[in-house]
Amino acid sequence: MATYGDPFAPLDRLDSADLARVGGKAFNCARLKQAGFPVPDGLVVFADAPDEAIAGVASHRWFESVPPDCLFAVRSSGVGEDSPAQSFAGIHETLLNVPLGELAAAVATCRASARSPRAYAYRKATGLDTASIGIGVLIQRMVQATVSGVAFTVNPLTGQADEIVINAARGLGEALVSGAIDPDEYIVRKSTGELLLRRTTGSAGLPAMRDDDIAALAALLQRIESHYGAPQDVEWCCDDGGLWIVQSRPVTATTSANAPDIEWTRANLAEVMPDLTSPQALAVFEELLNEAEKVNLGRFLAPEAELGPLVKSFAGRPYFNISQMRRVSRSAGMPPAVMLRSMGHPEAISADDEVAPRLSAGQVVRRLPDFARLGWRHVRAASIVQATLARSAAALMEAKAVDPTRLTDAELFTAMNGWRRTGATEMQTVLLLAGVSFHERPVRQICERVGFPFEHLVYPQLAVGERSVSSQQAFDLVALADSARRDPHVRRILAEVRPDDYRQLRESLQGTAFLAALDRFLENYGHRGRYESDWALPRLHEDPTPIFQAIRAHLLDEAPPANDQEEARRERVAADAWTAFIAKLSWWQRQVTLPRIRRSVATIKRYYVWRERVRSDFIRVLAEVRRWHLALADRYVGRGWLDNRDDYFLVQLPEIGAVIDGTAPPETLRPIVAARRAEQERYRALRMPLFMKESDLHRLVRASAVSGVADADGESLTGMPVSGGCVEADVVVVRDPADFEQMTRGAILVAPATDPSWTPLFTLASGVIVEVGGVLSHASTIAREFGLPAIANVKNATRRLKTGDRVRLDAMSGQIYRIAQVARS
Repeated sequence: MATYGDPFAPLDRLDSADLARVGGKAFNCARLKQAGFPVPDGLVVFADAPDEAIAGVASHRWFESVPPDCLFAVRSSGVGEDSPAQSFAGIHETLLNVPLGELAAAVATCRASARSPRAYAYRKATGLDTASIGIGVLIQRMVQATVSGVAFTVNPLTGQADEIVINAARGLGEALVSGAIDPDEYIVRKSTGELLLRRTTGSAGLPAMRDDDIAALAALLQRIESHYGAPQDVEWCCDDGGLWIVQSRPVTATTSANAPDIEWTRANLAEVMPDLTSPQALAVFEELLNEAEKVNLGRFLAPEAELGPLVKSFAGRPYFNISQMRRVSRSAGMPPAVMLRSMGHPEAISADDEVAPRLSAGQVVRRLPDFARLGWRHVRAASIVQATLARSAAALMEAKAVDPTRLTDAELFTAMNGWRRTGATEMQTVLLLAGVSFHERPVRQICERVGFPFEHLVYPQLAVGERSVSSQQAFDLVALADSARRDPHVRRILAEVRPDDYRQLRESLQGTAFLAALDRFLENYGHRGRYESDWALPRLHEDPTPIFQAIRAHLLDEAPPANDQEEARRERVAADAWTAFIAKLSWWQRQVTLPRIRRSVATIKRYYVWRERVRSDFIRVLAEVRRWHLALADRYVGRGWLDNRDDYFLVQLPEIGAVIDGTAPPETLRPIVAARRAEQERYRALRMPLFMKESDLHRLVRASAVSGVADADGESLTGMPVSGGCVEADVVVVRDPADFEQMTRGAILVAPATDPSWTPLFTLASGVIVEVGGVLSHASTIAREFGLPAIANVKNATRRLKTGDRVRLDAMSGQIYRIAQVARS
């Protein structure tokens, strides 16, 4: 024990009686050091040390044991902090790299921070005494850390006691603790030492930790937890000499097993993003979606500290936060089941999700500004869409006027960041139109009241009238195929030349009406492509192979249907639906309710058409942004900084910006690419679930990595009806645009998911089955416009069904019955 009245004492001399004089941080470091843990040596300034003694702190004999040029870390150690209830994290001052001559001033600064407004507010909020404030100061030899981080000996989000969570970043740890940088994350199972999760950001060019470093740190953390007999929140670092512990405190009450078990889905995002999105695009879209949704939903969203962000990436895949969306639905007085169906997760719906909560007067009043804002946006939807389209047209004109080859690296990067700033604004319009349930709800309510299925009334109406831009793309491709069909010379060329040999095809087709029509088609739709939200992937105007494959599939059909007859049939079905619905209404409902329902159904139709148009124009601008990225990628390859174009899209934009502004040398790019490529290969081996609870993440990841997909023995498959009708036909399984030529007229299309590049196949199909999708998905929207029976969310459909199987697709009940099947190999 230090002598009472001494203003200072080395860590080695403190004992339990000194806790009230030195504070939790200094006491915990002393306890660990004396137990043999690697804690930097130090001197403690007692909380009751008189101010006049501080001036002489640098003359204490402890400093005789350190080199004269040694630098120090000076940390506040508040009395009462680092307890299980209060951590004071970030409340008091810490100063790093302090020379001997400035120690007195640094100690004074730390002592003064105990009386700062934020420290006073924290003490008051946590019920601590604000009248008498004591704070010790810990002076330690400065560790010139190569890697720093924080770690928890229990998973702070899920409460899993057998998991250690490590966050790490290169350099000193202050930026990581403050949240200024995104750390690498590792999760280790205590009982086996197994590395359950590795998420690397590569923010400094390389992963922060090697596997053996992770194992050594995990072992040290378990020893610390065992020493204290309770889960610990540990700050650590390492230099050339090894690991150092600079702070350990109990895991506070707010980071415990009481945290909610957040549910996540990628059903909606899996349609528009590839299974492994490029790290560059993934980071930007995660940021854009979260920013746009915060503006769009406002206080309907729970704080991130409570339920997490709305969008988050796991193993290279983006996920939507279902727990947040449930909160939004209930806060708005809507049954969460509506949202879950639209996103494509009927299996996640519970009985409670079907019930619209009754909001109290107080809840309505508190949320009135957000109700008013969202309601007003829906009232003004037409003008918002027009303004968005006008902005997109202006942005497109401006982007096309740019010759990226004439811009400097910095000018190109500025242009890219300009798009990022406006992208969140345009995304808000897409999200507004995704809220079509605002207009669907009154229609659903009256349908339930009179006993008429909502889908039987609304879906036929979506198949008639104005076509969406995606449907029009399909009809224009049919016209393009008809142009080829009428010219024997063109048909022969398309049959003989490989679809992926675009240069040879163009040369052979010179002077034909078909080539002129193709160029017009590419002018209108060439900005689109498979998984078009990821600008790392080529557009149709760069690689029109899917177009030629779809045309060849059409040319194999010698008797194309009469589109006029098919359109007349859809009109009859839509009219019959209104007739059947009206027959269910009372005289009073026909006079009062029917006009309002007709207006709502017309608005629902407009929302679907607008949504496709806004998304198409968004992608049109993004295609120009891709042109800028390719220009920069080509420069980096030409300079020898990267090996090829694809490497560029493994690098995130802040890392590219760091090279451009000179804060990082170009030599950092190759290590980043190598680390990201290795990470992508690890992620590629995982079959990530579409729906998961966060507590199940590691078990699901491990199971998907080692388990195959179980094949059901039953004769029926089930899913969610998204476009009504019933059809019996052979199926054609198409997993990729390379398989487009396999599609035959009258077959039922079976696919993992579809995006606009798949639309031409709908002109051949008699029905649609997809593994991923909800009411708002592309497959659902286009199937309804084409009047095709469609079922989404059919698990493992592309594996359980084989091309040639004959099935009956009942999109009224969501059942698929296998009538006959081809021989299995």
